[in-house]
Amino acid sequence: PFFSMVGTTASKASSPAFYTQQIPQPSTMKRIYSLLFIPFLASSQAFAQDTKRDQLAVFAGYEQFPELHKRNGYDLGVEWKHYLNKRFYTLVNFHAGVNDGTEKVSYERDGIHYNFDLNNSVRDYMLGFGAGYDLLKIKRNTIYLQASVGLGTTDEQIDGIVLSPTGAYDIVKTFTTEATRYAISVSAGYDYQLTDFLAIGVNYTGWQIGYEFKSSANAKISFCF
Repeated sequence: PFFSMVGTTASKASSPAFYTQQIPQPSTMKRIYSLLFIPFLASSQAFAQDTKRDQLAVFAGYEQFPELHKRNGYDLGVEWKHYLNKRFYTLVNFHAGVNDGTEKVSYERDGIHYNFDLNNSVRDYMLGFGAGYDLLKIKRNTIYLQASVGLGTTDEQIDGIVLSPTGAYDIVKTFTTEATRYAISVSAGYDYQLTDFLAIGVNYTGWQIGYEFKSSANAKISFCF
């Protein structure tokens, strides 16, 4: 019986059918690897397409200049975003703010009636570098927050009322300022993805150029790469 059992075991071990049942054929292994690898490859490609994207945006809108005679002006600029992952990105932005206005002033002092036109002309420029984060991404909708720091230049010509050299009456004097100073911008916005390559949106931005703060509400169009 002992030799009979040994012979039976050996015959089963040497049987080709036994190995066929235990070891999958190469074609079967390839199918298994393919089924496992294809979803991984597809997800990797989708992740790469979703995250490795750049955006070039052009924006323009209304800007408020709180320290001027006429507070209403406008701004325009460009912005470049480079996504490091699905939500976080770096950015470079350029901003130009423009305000040309006149305020009519009438008053009486010491028996003299005055009528003055006070003019202001302002040009603000900023070049900044920073980062941003998409707070919410739902289908084609994105809400984001971003900030940048850099340098800004200001060219101002503002009329003011001063006493004449003799002090007998009032006159208008133009004050001129030209300066290059630090600059900071903080922006919150919303984008809607029209197509894979085009998005539109709005944002509200605060601009701190030197000691003066201004804010703007803008419309924006973005080209996606």
